[in-house]
Amino acid sequence: MIWNLRGCYEVLLVGESSSDVMSVWRVLRWLMVMIVMSDAIMCLPNTRHQVWRVGSRGSNVVQQLLVAGMLDVLNHSGSSRTVRVPPESLTEVKDALQDAGIPYQVLIHDLAAHLQAADEEGRERRSADNSSCTVSSCPAPLNTHYMTFSQMEWYLRDVNTSSPTRITVSSIGKSVEGRNIWLAHILPSQPSDKAVWLEAGLHAREWISPAVALHLIHHMITNTSATSSVDVFIVPMANPDGYVYTWITDRLWRKNRRVNGGARCDGVDLNRNWDSHFGVGASNNPCSEVYQGPSAFSEPETKALRDAMLKLKDNLELVLALHSYGQDLLYPWGWSTGEEAPGKHDLIAIGQVFTQAVKNATGTEYAVKNAAEGYYVASGATDDWAMEALHTKYVYTLELRDQGRQGFLLEPANILACSEEIWQGITQVIKKINA
Repeated sequence: MIWNLRGCYEVLLVGESSSDVMSVWRVLRWLMVMIVMSDAIMCLPNTRHQVWRVGSRGSNVVQQLLVAGMLDVLNHSGSSRTVRVPPESLTEVKDALQDAGIPYQVLIHDLAAHLQAADEEGRERRSADNSSCTVSSCPAPLNTHYMTFSQMEWYLRDVNTSSPTRITVSSIGKSVEGRNIWLAHILPSQPSDKAVWLEAGLHAREWISPAVALHLIHHMITNTSATSSVDVFIVPMANPDGYVYTWITDRLWRKNRRVNGGARCDGVDLNRNWDSHFGVGASNNPCSEVYQGPSAFSEPETKALRDAMLKLKDNLELVLALHSYGQDLLYPWGWSTGEEAPGKHDLIAIGQVFTQAVKNATGTEYAVKNAAEGYYVASGATDDWAMEALHTKYVYTLELRDQGRQGFLLEPANILACSEEIWQGITQVIKKINA
């Protein structure tokens, strides 16, 4: 069955059971809401794209097709894989799955009619409910809606002015399209030689990541005791161009907005662009969602992050990259399943401090996993680089809520609870590291 997404985007979901259909429909309802949250109706440009759910034995084949640029993986934390396939790759992907004997099932073909029906209702709801954050001001992170990049900038400017003894906000560089990459420095109340680095928003479609980062900034400004003896540095939006693009054009966009000369596809995966075993588990195909870029640190976004982190090299105790989704705390290495990261047992122990604190706060279950073994082999990521180049002892990628029911389209009703549980987890980790 196929529906037309206002002539802009066609989606086909493939799964293994009829129960998948109900979970997909929940996602679709929220996709309607997310798309109409922007001031202009979003027109997803991927006409005749399909989304499939692939059987549990298809992980390796899916990864190969991802690297080849033939599909986009929409979830990676469960036994099966939900993937988006562009029309030009449909035949090749079907043949590859059939040749490997891997089952797949079509759940949805086209979202157009359903999204069109939600347009007006979604606009009215946003206008009524989003009154605490306007075009010209945003005094606090929102609990019930995701913030636009402009609103994020208003909030950061506001706290920089109103709380000068607790925070300084500065730009560490510019994106491909010239937007600022903001760094918030939460100041300790006593002299400190220890620092914590948090990065969010590297993948554009993972909206819960910057939302949580902004709430962590708010918590740290108002709760001085938790960070009294440590400098905390937070980049709440590391990929502003990609994030803006998800609001106005393609909600599921992942990469930055680099124009790849001579290629028909734009963007570089910023979490494959760091100089750590560059190219392993990544792709040199610009049409792949895991395109590594022409060289390590080819992108202004990763260069800015690298340079800011190098200035803190001697003091960094913890590096945490916020992503979604899966509810997993991943430790290095991501580039290899055969080589063990230094301090593995300490990484697991501190990770368990985090997951227990999260569970105590909201009952949400997170798991501590090795990145390569728990997900897939991938290099050029923030976490591996920080451990390898900076020799930071505690380095993690945190995959936030949920476990796939809503995925990248996580309902904004989760923002407050997710932020609270991560705040509790990070607080306990900082206490343990400072002990």
